[in-house]
Amino acid sequence: MNSVIKRSFADFLSLRFILLSILPLVVSLASLIGLVVLFGDDIFAAFAKPQIQTYASGDGFIAWLISLSLVQFIITSSFYVISIFLAIILSVAIAAVITGFLTPYIVKFINQKYYNYNTTPEPSNIRVLNLIFITFIKFILIFLICIPLLFIPVINLFILNLPFFYLFYRLMLIDVASNTSDRLIFEVDLQKGGGVKFFSASVIFYIITLIPFVGLFSQIFFVIFLSHLLLEKNSKGF
Repeated sequence: MNSVIKRSFADFLSLRFILLSILPLVVSLASLIGLVVLFGDDIFAAFAKPQIQTYASGDGFIAWLISLSLVQFIITSSFYVISIFLAIILSVAIAAVITGFLTPYIVKFINQKYYNYNTTPEPSNIRVLNLIFITFIKFILIFLICIPLLFIPVINLFILNLPFFYLFYRLMLIDVASNTSDRLIFEVDLQKGGGVKFFSASVIFYIITLIPFVGLFSQIFFVIFLSHLLLEKNSKGF
């Protein structure tokens, strides 16, 4: 594990990968700025608050409940917390998409430099796309299950992370493993979830992605580290 950490940092801090790391950062920030310019109205003021007042002015228990200041505060604060979280996730998603296009190049460079592992026959593109599609379907289902808990303060921060961590972890596994493994080992990696080390690293990396700007700049490092992890395992034959 120490060798993987040392090699990953050594590669990431090279000029080649520092420059590559700037690309996801710039593209994601530019995309967010564009979205703010185009859709920068206060969504909550335009939609959510009037809806709260409409429900609060009605009759019945729900109307009475919503009319309470504490309940309105919880709804309002939850809206802003979720909005900020989703903005961070959106920027990370854009950076991850850009990084995904760079993964084959990153893996090829690392493999040739350290391991010379034979990844043929490679997993088919149809198989990889099918796995990505299934992952998104499962993500949506998990997200829908979590929705009832999103407006509970504090708990919503943890609950909201469950579907997005699943998406992050599975897409990283599919992306990296499909480039570091041959067809047979790829299926083994999927069944084992990449192994304990891969899962543990994914948890840490996901937490890092929630740090504004740091998560955007670190996407290339995530791929480098996870590539080393799987290539080292594959080259040793287990």
